[in-house]
Amino acid sequence: MDDTQLAQVESLCETLYTGMPSSGGEKISREEAQSRLLSLQSSASFIPQCQYILDRSQSQYALLVASNSLTELISSHWNNFSVPQRIDIRNYVLGYLANNGPTLQDFVTLSLIKLVCRITKLGWFDDSTHRELTDDVTKFLQATVDHCILGLKILNQLVDELNIPTSGRTLTQHRKTSVSFRDLCLFKVFQLGLTTLKQLQTRAITADHRQEVILGEQALSLTVRCLNFDFIGTNPDESTEDVGTIQAPTNWRPVLQDPGTTELLLDFYANTEPPRSNKAMEAVILICSVRRSLFPSDKEREAFLGRIMAGIRELLKNQTGLQHQDNYHQFCRLLGRLKANYQLSELVKTDGYLEWLELAASFTTQSIRNWQYSTNSMHYLLALWGRLVAAVPYVRPDSGAKGHVQVLENHVLNVIECYIESMLGSVETVLRSDGALEDPLEDDGSLMEQMDRLPTICRFQYNSVATIILGKFDPLMEKYRELMSHLMTSSTESAPQNVAQQ
Repeated sequence: MDDTQLAQVESLCETLYTGMPSSGGEKISREEAQSRLLSLQSSASFIPQCQYILDRSQSQYALLVASNSLTELISSHWNNFSVPQRIDIRNYVLGYLANNGPTLQDFVTLSLIKLVCRITKLGWFDDSTHRELTDDVTKFLQATVDHCILGLKILNQLVDELNIPTSGRTLTQHRKTSVSFRDLCLFKVFQLGLTTLKQLQTRAITADHRQEVILGEQALSLTVRCLNFDFIGTNPDESTEDVGTIQAPTNWRPVLQDPGTTELLLDFYANTEPPRSNKAMEAVILICSVRRSLFPSDKEREAFLGRIMAGIRELLKNQTGLQHQDNYHQFCRLLGRLKANYQLSELVKTDGYLEWLELAASFTTQSIRNWQYSTNSMHYLLALWGRLVAAVPYVRPDSGAKGHVQVLENHVLNVIECYIESMLGSVETVLRSDGALEDPLEDDGSLMEQMDRLPTICRFQYNSVATIILGKFDPLMEKYRELMSHLMTSSTESAPQNVAQQ
């Protein structure tokens, strides 16, 4: 490739991404430009041309096309390269990022990062050099702030790359690489994310506000990715929001059990804005879900649970961050997960359990009353109460807080009554909104989630709940009969409208 050919490629890239050719370029359609540029991905012999573009071009779109083409060529023709050639390409891309990364557009940087991580994955067992990427990235973290941001982006992509199967490779190949990465590197990557958060908290990193925000987002995303890693090869469905048990390895215990870890994440939640705050809460949810066997004894697990419960009580008392929809949703998930991962007998033994129960009930009723903002999160709260009442028969009367069953009964009745009143009241509210509000009773997805959990809660106090339901519905049914009778006997055209308004 020469400078004339490079100018042609740049013109094609401008046409493809902007619809307009660069100055002096020929006028062709986007489809034609895409077809010509795809030729760069047709053969491994085009790798030198892609490198020429990266080295010489000033067009960000041309750099993106070259990077994407290299990724496709490396993935498709991996076996055509010798081990030294693979290492040379890897070192070239990593060096290119180190020298040029901070000045590139984000979309170019992310494409190059994906390329180096793909090479690392495919060459993981070829040579130890590929398994040293985490150590190489540590040098980024110790350089300028922009390089630190770049390093965190590389680590985020690396965890994704090693966690998600790649097309064209068998599941056995993927798991072999994934398990090796888990054993050799993942814990160090997790610690690097937490260390960056600690440095931000203590102001050990000198950065402006924009850089602090990006560093926080990247470090928290990395922490969440590491905790979400497929540790045992179950390949959970990514579409589900529910968090299963986190099967973290035993050597993670000191960090996960350390009070400073949850305190750090809760501090970030309390003192930042979304998306950092809700990412911090998501990390807390994952840490709360670590496997029971990770703790060496019940005493350590009880102390861990006590710290989580104390943190939740403080957040509920102060309503910290809950004015943000994303924070609110994640906090509801935390409450829903708490009982899923801990026995009721464990919860009632913690200090402040009754206060926590009262605060959770107040938060639940408040959320139900404000159904316009909580429809997509309400089922997590109902799941909490459903799991609490379902576990009551299995708790010894003399364990934990005295009279906790009676307190739970009272709160459950309040929650159910509030739910019924709120859903009945929503009918009038939706009608009066004249289409401005969505009807929660017509949201099949959320309504089904709620209906799955309500029967368990209602059966806990069957007679009392039945009395509440009859007390609400019998007068409404009688009024409905009267209105329908009036409608049948009325001859005016406005009768249906009058019935609807009542």
